[in-house]
Amino acid sequence: MCGNINCDNPNHREDVCKMYDLVVAGLKDSSTPFCKRSFKQQNARSGWNEHVRKHHQQAKVAFINWVAAGKPRTGPVLEHKKQMDKQFKCAVRYLKRTERILRADSLVRKLLQNNVQDFWKEIQVMNAAKVPLPFSVEGVTGPDNVVELWRKHYSDLFNCVESKNFSIGDVSPDNVSVTIEEVTKAIRKLSMGKSCGLDQITAEHLKFASHRVVVLLALCFTAMLTHGILPSSMLSVVLAPVVKDKTGKISSIDNYRLIALACVISKVFEIVLLDRFQKYVVTTDEQFGFKSQHGTDMCIYAMKEAVRKYRGQNSTVFLCFLDASKAFDRINHGKLFEKLQQRGVPPYLIRIRGFWYTHQTMQVRWGIVISGPFTVTNGVRQGGILSPMFFNLYMDDLSRTLKNCKTGCMIGERLLNHLLYADELVIMSPCSAGLQQLLDVCTEYGERYDIKFNPKKTVVMIVRTREQRKAVFPMFHLSGGDLAVVEKVKYLGHIIRSDLSDNDDIQRQYCKLYAQANMLAWKFGMCTENVKIVLFKAYCTPLYTGHLWCCYTKAVFHKLQVAYNDALRIFFKVPRWTSASQLFVQNDVTTLNAVIRNVVYKTHGLAK
Repeated sequence: MCGNINCDNPNHREDVCKMYDLVVAGLKDSSTPFCKRSFKQQNARSGWNEHVRKHHQQAKVAFINWVAAGKPRTGPVLEHKKQMDKQFKCAVRYLKRTERILRADSLVRKLLQNNVQDFWKEIQVMNAAKVPLPFSVEGVTGPDNVVELWRKHYSDLFNCVESKNFSIGDVSPDNVSVTIEEVTKAIRKLSMGKSCGLDQITAEHLKFASHRVVVLLALCFTAMLTHGILPSSMLSVVLAPVVKDKTGKISSIDNYRLIALACVISKVFEIVLLDRFQKYVVTTDEQFGFKSQHGTDMCIYAMKEAVRKYRGQNSTVFLCFLDASKAFDRINHGKLFEKLQQRGVPPYLIRIRGFWYTHQTMQVRWGIVISGPFTVTNGVRQGGILSPMFFNLYMDDLSRTLKNCKTGCMIGERLLNHLLYADELVIMSPCSAGLQQLLDVCTEYGERYDIKFNPKKTVVMIVRTREQRKAVFPMFHLSGGDLAVVEKVKYLGHIIRSDLSDNDDIQRQYCKLYAQANMLAWKFGMCTENVKIVLFKAYCTPLYTGHLWCCYTKAVFHKLQVAYNDALRIFFKVPRWTSASQLFVQNDVTTLNAVIRNVVYKTHGLAK
């Protein structure tokens, strides 16, 4: 076997590709024994099947008969076609006029039948606000020119770091077999209703396929791991730019985020590999991102409690919230493989991942236009299931280096000087010199591993004691730039102030409540009370990080309570002077105090 991840045997690759193409062709052809049963996605438009489908079929048959008769200009065949067309158009107009009522009736039926999955699917369809593609982006007009603009933009981004070839030595093909049970388990984890890649294979194809497909996929995956190669269709990814802020400037490149459409079989393969990689890529306890039973609220809670403890001991704490520009997209492949090798990952796993990274291609889709492919030399794989785990591994050495520093906040016998949630890094120290030391460590690590920390978006917050309110501290530096000192910052969606007050975060929450209530009233105001209750509980009762509020004024919390009560009145279209307590009791809706109390108990493990 060749140890270099950039080479492969052409004969082996041809055999693997033939086997893979056989599986794909069988999945696409419903006449093959691979297809166990057909599946169709329901039309998202409520009332179509009941009121329009019959007329549509009749009009379609009448049109076919008219064409078969030679498209006569007069006679009974033409009159029948016109009559069917008229009935079909009348049914469509009726559906447009009564669509809101029909949708409401459909939601009620699904709710009464306890069809929760279809109920929320229809809610998602109704709540989706599609933003039309702009005519121009950054002054470039025309779909062909815009897609070429995106292609150049992403090609430059994913080829901005020079990654050298990495040799893994001899690879033993032992113990690389993929079992049928592994593939079956991976297919069960796939989510249905997702977009497909260029091969047009969806998760439904695999879930509804015969057991023979699972057997062939297990053989294919085993061959891929044995020879360290992959077929071309598994290596291609389609990038679709999507607007981030719908109220912002949609003609700006910076207002877009990426959605990657990958081959669904490649996702199955990655799920299989995930179980094999997992035990080798364990990260430090300071990393909260992409971990089971970890969340943003836990990371925020740990940081606030550490700062509150030091402030209670009359000690100032210095916090720095670092911004890593395009951190996921700047991962150096060669250095990533070195880290994998240092962790003791089996060579055959490094080789297959190396082949994947060095041979992958990307294309950009803008509307119906798809750009030409381009190669990629840096960044984790877009849309990859293993990508978050690899990013955590790439950042783990920074976490370990910071832990080895002798500065930071002591919590009992443990040193805490940083917290990570994916690429959201916050460092802390009770002294200004200690914070600068930690910043220097981050700068050095960024230069060594091609992580670009942005000093313009990185900010420092100083939690001062009363005695040091007017104290002047030196400037802080990161990657050659000076850092701004701020009084408040939004970290993981939670607003943190230097005085540890939660008033601003509560204000964020009651503004969101009014926005959610108005959205519900506008889109779902025609629904019945039973449906409204379910929607109100789903959209308005979750108070993000509400269980972390502990320092606020009564006036601000009263505003939140008023907003919560008003949200229920707005959605149910009752006057403001109506008793909120009576509304809560009649509709079996939990009050604000009960919502916060329940989430606090659950957080502390006091409620099941």
